[in-house]
Parts: sequence; C-alpha cells; structure tokens
Amino acid sequence: MEERLREVVRYIGPSTLAKRTGKERQRWQTVATDTRTKARLEDFAELIKAYPEYELYIVHGQVDPARGQISPGYDEADRNLG
Repeated sequence: MEERLREVVRYIGPSTLAKRTGKERQRWQTVATDTRTKARLEDFAELIKAYPEYELYIVHGQVDPARGQISPGYDEADRNLG
C-alpha cells in the first residue's frame, strides 16, 4: 500500500499536492522519494480527500473506472487513447 501511495504522489506531483491539500511540498517530496521515511496515515487521508479517485488503487491495488476509481497507469493510458 505504501508503495502505491508513493506512486500516486509522484504521478500527481508534490507541488500540486501541496496546493490541493495545504500540506508542505517538502513533505510530499519526502513521501514520493525517501523510502527510508514511512508514509503517515494523515498523508493517505489528505491525498484521498483531495483525490478520492485513487483510493481503491492505493488500498487494494485495483481500479474500477465505472465507479471513478483509477490508478496512475490507467489515467495515463486513458489520456493516450483520447
């Protein structure tokens, strides 16, 4: 779960997350790149509050586009098709 959280943070970007969540960019940068530092539950909660479409992917590693639940890979593939 933690690696998927990091993947989503890298995909969205620390600066964008900082703007959407009010949490410092440096914290999001640490979550994205420093595997020695554990992601916190509040990191997950803030990300899901700002981007609920990634919840199923982060928690279970699954997507359900019909319910609006996507992953970075799905989002990228969908953009390339359109």
